[in-house]
Amino acid sequence: MNGVTPRRYDLVCFDVDGTLVEHAEDKVIWQVLTRRFLGDDAPNENRYLAYKAGRISYADWVALDVGDWQRCGATREQIVASLSAELRLVDGARETLAILKQRGAKLAVISGTLDIALDTLFPDHPFDDVFCNRIEFAADGAISGWQATAYDMDGKADALRLIAARENVSLDRCAFVGDHLNDLAAARAAGLAIAFNPKSPELEAAAQVVLRGPDLRVILEHL
Repeated sequence: MNGVTPRRYDLVCFDVDGTLVEHAEDKVIWQVLTRRFLGDDAPNENRYLAYKAGRISYADWVALDVGDWQRCGATREQIVASLSAELRLVDGARETLAILKQRGAKLAVISGTLDIALDTLFPDHPFDDVFCNRIEFAADGAISGWQATAYDMDGKADALRLIAARENVSLDRCAFVGDHLNDLAAARAAGLAIAFNPKSPELEAAAQVVLRGPDLRVILEHL
């Protein structure tokens, strides 16, 4: 193998917020930007509760949050500045993904984050697929639109199956790495689920491997 450790999994999928990207207060990108432009992240939490209760759809939740930022005059420059100031890549993220790529694994993001998080914090990322919410900007940097992902929450498992089928990879050769409740469906679908610094007891119980620590490279011995 020319010194390269053989891979155990052909497809490795990652969550973003809390897994690849971290915040000092464990905030996710939606909370960071809602607090930046509305002065408080409570509206995001209230909408999450409304979504869980079935009062609004996931697409409604995205539209309400991004629509608020748009009405507040948010620009791409301001969003990038906020993300750069408050979020950072988890230690070892670049190295972990580079090693997995070297082993020949396919890599994917399946996340409820926004594409601008990767564009800002990890523009040189090696992912073959990125399933997440997307935000659009006009030439002057103002928000011009958005696209809600169909692949968050239970939809994360659908994305994993979609990629696996396209790449002709059996699910038992797929791994998923996440940290929160919205990763549960993907964790149950994957051959290996790694809960990295989990914030959800349900995910922790469903995962075959639970790891805690400041550096993502700890997952490599399991992959």
